[in-house]
Amino acid sequence: MNQTNDPLMTVVSAYASVFEDLATVATGRARRGPQGTVLAISGAPVASLNAIISPGAEPSAEEIMALAATETPWELPWSIQVRGVPSPLVAQAAAGHGLTQFTRQPLMVRHSSQGLPEEPVVDGLRVRVVPVDELDLYARTVADGFGTPHEVFQALTDPNLVKIDGLAFYLAELDGVPVGTGMTAVSGDMAGIFNITTLPDHRRRGYGRAITVEMVRAGFAAGAGTAYLYASEMGEPVYRSIGFRTEEYLTVITAPS
Repeated sequence: MNQTNDPLMTVVSAYASVFEDLATVATGRARRGPQGTVLAISGAPVASLNAIISPGAEPSAEEIMALAATETPWELPWSIQVRGVPSPLVAQAAAGHGLTQFTRQPLMVRHSSQGLPEEPVVDGLRVRVVPVDELDLYARTVADGFGTPHEVFQALTDPNLVKIDGLAFYLAELDGVPVGTGMTAVSGDMAGIFNITTLPDHRRRGYGRAITVEMVRAGFAAGAGTAYLYASEMGEPVYRSIGFRTEEYLTVITAPS
């Protein structure tokens, strides 16, 4: 299947490029295979953030294995990420590295032709772009939102991240107190949405939806025609209410937890 017959390859390629850019800044450990498969090592102790990502609908097991071999032995948790159901060859390659746990994540897409999502009315909530001197606050809030130790997202405190074109970090605040986060990566026609969190004591009040809407509107204002994200099971209905639709699934292959 070529890219002309595979419109989602552009979306997944943009997703892979975000990881490549972040890894290039954080650790310098990023490379790309001849067929477009990306290896990106962020340095964070999270498997999904140290990944080999294949944007093609028919991933090359040989290219995945070649990239995996360049990092052997892997000192960090890592993952192989492919579209749809992994082929037996890809599954075999992953198993050879001890990666046998499969998790599906829905790829959700929204187009600017649907119009802008309406701005939600959430009393007192302010969603703003984070300046470089507040990246530490942002990273700590992301960690709290995901319920992980702060050091997990230490890579997001690197001031060089703001040099990546199209990357923006968002905090949602009530009376100046952070209650949620988000991140956008705009490149050409694509606006990727990441790190949507709401702190545990502030959930089910519409804050996550408000953050997402703000980032979608910002991405379209910056010239993107397509917004995309990979959703959690909890988040999928929220994104659907904004106009996102599930187009396919990403399979993330990791070592058993």
